[in-house]
Amino acid sequence: MSWLQILQSIFGTVMSFVIWSLLVYLFYLARNWTLERKLKQLIEPARSDPDEDRVHVVCANGTGVRVTVRDVRLITSGDTHVSLTYLGDTGDVIRPRKPDDIIARRRNKVLTRHEKAGQVERNFVELPAQTAGMWALTADQVDDSEWRFVECLMVIDYPTLLNSRKLMTVTAKDRILEDLNADFRQYIVSRAARSRS
Repeated sequence: MSWLQILQSIFGTVMSFVIWSLLVYLFYLARNWTLERKLKQLIEPARSDPDEDRVHVVCANGTGVRVTVRDVRLITSGDTHVSLTYLGDTGDVIRPRKPDDIIARRRNKVLTRHEKAGQVERNFVELPAQTAGMWALTADQVDDSEWRFVECLMVIDYPTLLNSRKLMTVTAKDRILEDLNADFRQYIVSRAARSRS
């Protein structure tokens, strides 16, 4: 075997390794990008009922992976940060009908085995695939009846393709903030005022 053939063999092996590594890396990036895109659609509000003394947010995991919710937080115009309290699993099974409609709930106990969301260490909450949990701002957490929320965010971590965990922040849309502010004004403030009198 000549030196030229040896060098060609080494070059071919190295190039094959580089090409396969690049393909795996591109697949990794594409998979994480699509997963992050789906995860950014997670926060959806649930309107409070008049007899409930809270404003609540439903966070639904419409993806195919288990995610851990580290914090659901409201930020006011005065830069007050309020972490919401986890209330529990909603009992809903999430079925996305189309890519931009991540929260389409239905209960189907016969056809779908429902895993429950639940608290894990340090008050983190695990949301299995296709489940939803509920977080609430309760009346006893309210320091100021004039709060106006300017941001609602959720800090989550999720498993990447190579089984490491990646941290990301999901911010709620403006229409969700409007709903939360309306709920806050309608229920929490009126109940807080009644309890003081």
